[in-house]
Amino acid sequence: MGHIIDSTYIYGTFFAVIPYVKVTLMITFLSVGLGTILGLLSCVLQQNKVPVLSQLSYLYVLLCRSIPNMVLLYLVYYGLPILFLAVEDQTGVHVPFEKVPATFVAVVGLTLHTGAYLSEIFRAALQSVPKGQMEAAQAIGMTWFQAFRRIVLPQATVFALPLFTNQFLNTMKSTSIVFVITVIELFGAAKLYTEENSQYFEAYIVVAGLFWAMGIVFEFIFHRLEIYASKYKRGNAL
Repeated sequence: MGHIIDSTYIYGTFFAVIPYVKVTLMITFLSVGLGTILGLLSCVLQQNKVPVLSQLSYLYVLLCRSIPNMVLLYLVYYGLPILFLAVEDQTGVHVPFEKVPATFVAVVGLTLHTGAYLSEIFRAALQSVPKGQMEAAQAIGMTWFQAFRRIVLPQATVFALPLFTNQFLNTMKSTSIVFVITVIELFGAAKLYTEENSQYFEAYIVVAGLFWAMGIVFEFIFHRLEIYASKYKRGNAL
């Protein structure tokens, strides 16, 4: 009776897919980085109730939090060419959308999804800091920006970090769906490797193990950041 699990195939899969870890991490970092900027912008627009833009920001958050990640990815994948054609029709400027790499589309799709969730995380974090602290800081001569950077932001960061960590890990795991638009990352590489013999279980053990390992590393990094930031908790500030 043969082995139920082929350990040799596990080793082979590991060395075949390990180069694609960098693709998964690249998409994750770009999506979270751009999502952070988008989330902060959306949060600020809503917090300051900027006419029209705050309503558009609210609609963006509502839509992108409600639409499944894969559906949003497909909408971007098929919607960008239509947008480029519309731009060409209106301006006469040809945008070579056929040359746009699928990785770019993947980052755009994940950024929209991540930014919507981060917007809500940032909003809740800012609201966790009593408004009186900002008023008191300005009363002693600080500018709004100085008060925000020195008083509000450090405390809001303490609140936001655990939720930000969860969203980072969720985005990293969501990279496994970009294979549907032809981006070969960790999951996609494993799927292609198994096409000849269909030993999917062994291949997915490897993928699960690598995601688990990356998750542990980033959990540790963010935990250290939380410990560092905890000195800014109310009552502990230096």
